[in-house]
Amino acid sequence: MEEIVVGFDYGVKNIGLAVGNRLTNTAQPIAILKATDGQPDWEEVARHLKDWTPTVLVVGIPYTADGTETEHIKKIRKFMNRLHGRFGLPVEEVDERLSSQESEQYIKPSKKGKKGQLDAHSAAIIVERYLNGDCLF
Repeated sequence: MEEIVVGFDYGVKNIGLAVGNRLTNTAQPIAILKATDGQPDWEEVARHLKDWTPTVLVVGIPYTADGTETEHIKKIRKFMNRLHGRFGLPVEEVDERLSSQESEQYIKPSKKGKKGQLDAHSAAIIVERYLNGDCLF
């Protein structure tokens, strides 16, 4: 069975969403979810998960060099718990450090809505890191 992975680049205003699969070890950005105080429209999340039928969800965590648990990381972990609680799928964390800078390579600076596109491309990078085994459990 093909492993489908849906990844999230969490933010309090926007959450990037991407999908990938183990067969090709590639990922593509699929959406930018608007969030209110870090909460997405859960029905919209459910629609994407129904469309893609993932076997696992992955969420990027911006680890600090010294391992400090920042307030942002605490919010991400709460989001991860909600994903698991609502959808019953395994939720893995992936080191997302520098994913935004890496995703800037794919976005033309003059494009309108660049920040949202960066979030979705960052989510794709997070999925690819998971598929390549570059994640932390």
